[in-house]
Amino acid sequence: HDASEAAVAEYLDPNNHDIFQHLVLTESVGVSASQLNNVLSGKGILKGLGQAFIDGGKKYSVNEVYLIAHAILETGHGTSQLATGVEVGRDRNGNLVLVTSSNRSSLTNIRKTYNMFGIGAHDNDAVRAGAIRAYNEGWFTPEEAVVGGAKFIAQSYIHNSYNQNTLYKMRWNPANPGYPQYATDIGWAVKQVSQIKSLYNQLKNPIMYFDIPRYKK
Repeated sequence: HDASEAAVAEYLDPNNHDIFQHLVLTESVGVSASQLNNVLSGKGILKGLGQAFIDGGKKYSVNEVYLIAHAILETGHGTSQLATGVEVGRDRNGNLVLVTSSNRSSLTNIRKTYNMFGIGAHDNDAVRAGAIRAYNEGWFTPEEAVVGGAKFIAQSYIHNSYNQNTLYKMRWNPANPGYPQYATDIGWAVKQVSQIKSLYNQLKNPIMYFDIPRYKK
């Protein structure tokens, strides 16, 4: 890896690039639901869900702006099929299936599901998998999907065993360098810096905590 050592060092240096990569993601942004709703205006199904992001953030100790940035990315600004609602029901064998015009009459327990973070949405059959996951989780309103999704985001990304509580730590994990590498999520962490920063810039008096690691020379 010597060839790219300089490039790695440049990105690894905590003082390079944007300080928002060191934003502590377990701390609340500390603003009102109406302020968050201003940010969510024009974001499709996410519009008006400011209080749900606050509730989820409080319950699972995760920054609301981080949750919003993640949801905006996953739902294509609140427009994806999974986010806007997918009907799921049980077939005669009790299996969960997507509702279609041809099978609707033969299904029971039909509910509309919402999934704001693409949770369980595996690439090859994303809508079906993500909607069935939402049904099993009980996400039958947009609010339930935000609060329930916050739990998954917190556990998977932030409150994991490595305490990766900043975007920088998700990328580099100084406590255990290079692991876990989240594959696709790594690029996500870096891209999110500008999204989170732009959301913060729309808020009045947001609270910010930064955690900038120091490496031993």
